[in-house]
Amino acid sequence: MSIDKWISDKDSKEERIKREKAFKQLSKEEVQELKKTKIRDIVKKEEQKTGEDSEREKLIHGINEFKNWLNQRTYLKGDIDKIETWIKNLYLTVKLDSEQKSKLALSNEKKKIVEKYKEIPPTFLDEKTRVALNKLLRGTKRTNSDTYYLRKLKRNIQEKLKEAEYYKLLSEILKIF
Repeated sequence: MSIDKWISDKDSKEERIKREKAFKQLSKEEVQELKKTKIRDIVKKEEQKTGEDSEREKLIHGINEFKNWLNQRTYLKGDIDKIETWIKNLYLTVKLDSEQKSKLALSNEKKKIVEKYKEIPPTFLDEKTRVALNKLLRGTKRTNSDTYYLRKLKRNIQEKLKEAEYYKLLSEILKIF
């Protein structure tokens, strides 16, 4: 134990008594408001800790550990296995971090596509095709008929895209002449 702790013990007791007196003088609404702000502060701190910075800090800490360990060694030939393990672990953390970022980006793209899908009027697709698409988007189990309607939709889309190319060519011809 340090001497500072013994010296500041008396001061901390006095400060605690002052805080308790001030707390007792507050109204119930003020107490509730203080509790809410304290909870908000705690939640914000946790969100900041769980972010990208903590992952980077872990990686930097691992690299520094490896560097310090490596600097302490004088004869590296006997430590080749340990060095390989360190490097593999560091590479794995970088790889996992990049995979998590790509999964997050993919999930954001999926959410955007689902939101755009909701903009399509219900009468645009027949009921069975719409049901099959909803199962596909939600990841639920599809039946054979759902697979059939999805293949049918895919063929129709390819045909319409070909027609769209022809219409685009025709519109260009009309613009020129």
